[in-house]
Amino acid sequence: MSISPVATAQQTARILFVDDDPNILAAAKSLLTALGNQVTTAQTRAKALAQLDAGSYDLLMTDLTMPDGSGWDLVKQSRARFPAKPVVLVTGWGLTLDTEQMGMVNGVLAKPFTLDELQRALGNLK
Repeated sequence: MSISPVATAQQTARILFVDDDPNILAAAKSLLTALGNQVTTAQTRAKALAQLDAGSYDLLMTDLTMPDGSGWDLVKQSRARFPAKPVVLVTGWGLTLDTEQMGMVNGVLAKPFTLDELQRALGNLK
């Protein structure tokens, strides 16, 4: 099933979306693309790190819990390389961030998410 572009799409970011679940990656890519973005996905920490090193993204969206590494590790590495690039943490777990953690991310998106929630999360980055 494909999703046609949303008429009010205003985002044109290059997004790196990281999650170990292929279904979530596919859904996120479809939704984010429908909003007018270019989306690269990574299912493993190693692939995400390669994309981070390439620096070919405007926004990192990463799952918190993955079998081969923590989303927090990716956040820290992204911030070290590109401190001005926004990061959104995507999690299926209830999450309370402390002050230090809040300073590391620009937003938190709860799974499962809708198109409206994704659009709102991206809009809050502006």
